[in-house]
Amino acid sequence: MTQLCESVLKVIAYFDMFHYPITMEEIHQFLDQPLSDGELEMAVRQLLNKQAIWQLDRFYSLRNDQHLAERRVKGNKLAVRELKYATKVARIIFRYPFVRGIAISGSLSKNFAYEDSDFDFFIITAPNRLWIARVFLLMTARILFTIGLRRICCLNYYIDEKALEIEERNIFTAVEIVTLLPVQGNECFRRFFAANQWTGKYLPNSGYRRMQGREPVFLPLKRCIEWLMDNRFGSSVDNYLMKLFRRHWDKLLLRNKLAKDGVPMGAVMSGKHMCKPDSRYFQQKMLNNYREKLADVKARYPKTV
Repeated sequence: MTQLCESVLKVIAYFDMFHYPITMEEIHQFLDQPLSDGELEMAVRQLLNKQAIWQLDRFYSLRNDQHLAERRVKGNKLAVRELKYATKVARIIFRYPFVRGIAISGSLSKNFAYEDSDFDFFIITAPNRLWIARVFLLMTARILFTIGLRRICCLNYYIDEKALEIEERNIFTAVEIVTLLPVQGNECFRRFFAANQWTGKYLPNSGYRRMQGREPVFLPLKRCIEWLMDNRFGSSVDNYLMKLFRRHWDKLLLRNKLAKDGVPMGAVMSGKHMCKPDSRYFQQKMLNNYREKLADVKARYPKTV
């Protein structure tokens, strides 16, 4: 039972970094080993008896703080409304040239929302046209920012269909992948999830989310622009835009300025087939915090784990 208790603590500790108590079903979903419900309930009960974890209504946490459960319930209720809004925005984004798939990511994909929080989107583009697609979407985001609607378009993670497999293989990226909420691009996301079956090593009990709705068929403007750019000229434009953005980010890094979240401005990983936040910052910070939290738990409850 010791190994199973350790696995349960790993799950609760991971979500504790986000001040998010979790249910029994979620513990099972994010566990690093397959097992029956009866075994899981026994392990949870053992941890409760040793006060290694606490039960807050139907949630479990490392902290005996009822406020965490209240915060979660409030965030879950807000997410119901925000998900409807984010889904509508995602369907609009899918109509842009060279966008092949779009999913809701971040806290909202985990059924949690803050007041006035951004909507995070995960975008898959056509091969070799990622930067053209990004410019079209960036122009829209700038317009929305101008009229005070910046939060609905946090477009921070792009890959194209030639780079469906996520290179960073760790618990953080595994959780982010299995919790994606695909909105449009059914076939594209089927191939994406097939390319990332390595997540099963970290989360053997987590399946991928079902696709939502039918694909729009009549998109004449999108098809027309794609036809006009489906040539050597389009390839040259895409290459030029990639280099232009890269030079811009390099200049920002040289200024050594930090964004509001503490990450250096310009900290972006970019290439022909991807554009995403630099994993050395937020992602690595989360992994380091996770290791420290696990070490602290093991030090406090050595007989349990």
